[in-house]
Amino acid sequence: MKREWLAVMRDAGVPGRYRLRVQERLLVLEYATANGVRPASRRFGFTSRTIRRWRVRWRADGVRGLIPRYPARRRRRIPETLIDLIRHARVDFSYGSTRTQLWLWRVHRLRVSQTTIQRVVRELGLPRVKPVRKRRPRQLKLFERERPGDCVQVDVKFVRVGGQRLFQYTVQ
Repeated sequence: MKREWLAVMRDAGVPGRYRLRVQERLLVLEYATANGVRPASRRFGFTSRTIRRWRVRWRADGVRGLIPRYPARRRRRIPETLIDLIRHARVDFSYGSTRTQLWLWRVHRLRVSQTTIQRVVRELGLPRVKPVRKRRPRQLKLFERERPGDCVQVDVKFVRVGGQRLFQYTVQ
C-alpha cells in the first residue's frame, strides 16, 4: 500500500516536503469514503468542511489536488527598519545575536528573540562574527614587595564573646 502511494505521488510530482501531508490526506479521504465525512472528521481531528474540500480537489486534480496550497515561506512579520538595525549591529559593531538583542533593547527599546536575529543575519548572508580572544587580566601585584615585611596587611574581625564585643586581628 505504501509503495503504491509513493509511486503515485512520484508520478504526480508531489514535492518531497509535502509527501507526508498528501499521504495523510489520502488516508483521511479513504476513511471518509468508507465511513463518511463526519466519522472521519471525528477520528482524524479535521473539520468536515476541510475533508469535503480535499475530496473536491482530489476528484478534480487527483493526487496533485491534495498538495498544500499555502506558500512554502510565510511573509516576514518584522519591519524593514528592524532588519536595517540588525544589519547595522552586525556589520558596523560586529555584534553577535546576544549582544544585538541587548543593544536593540537598551538603545531602541525593541524586543527581538535571538533566533529571529540569527535567521535575519543568515537570510541577509552576512558574515559570521569572528571570535575575539579575551585578554587575560594582568596579575595585580598589590602585596608583593622586594623584601619581606615591607608591606603588612591587617584584617579585623569583630567577635562577640559573652555579650562583649572583641576584636581579632590577623596580620600577613
